[in-house]
Amino acid sequence: MKPEIIRNGSKLTILSFSCPRGIVPETILDLATHAGEYLRIWLDDDLTYSLDKHANHYWQIAELQMPHQTYLNIDTGEVDEQGLSITVSEPVPIELPIIRLFDIEEGK
Repeated sequence: MKPEIIRNGSKLTILSFSCPRGIVPETILDLATHAGEYLRIWLDDDLTYSLDKHANHYWQIAELQMPHQTYLNIDTGEVDEQGLSITVSEPVPIELPIIRLFDIEEGK
C-alpha cells in the first residue's frame, strides 16, 4: 500500500495510515527550505517523518526532486539617484513536483 498524499504549494500532507509499528498520524511537511535538493522522506521507528539522509530509519515513504527557488523582480515605482527603476525580488511560491511513493507494510 502506498501512503495517500496531498500536495499544496510547497506543503506535502501525508495522510494517516496504519503500519506494523502502529497508526501514523497525518503530517504536513513544508519543503520550501529544501528548494533545489533531492529529498527522501523516511518514517522512523517512533512514527515521525525524517529527511535526515544520515540516520537509520524504519521505512522510506517517498522521494522527489525539489524545484529551485525562482524570483520575480517587481518594480516599486520609485527611481534611484541615477534615474533607474528600483525593483525588489520576491520569491515565486514553489509547487511540489511529482512525488515517487513507496509501498509500505500495512498494519493489522
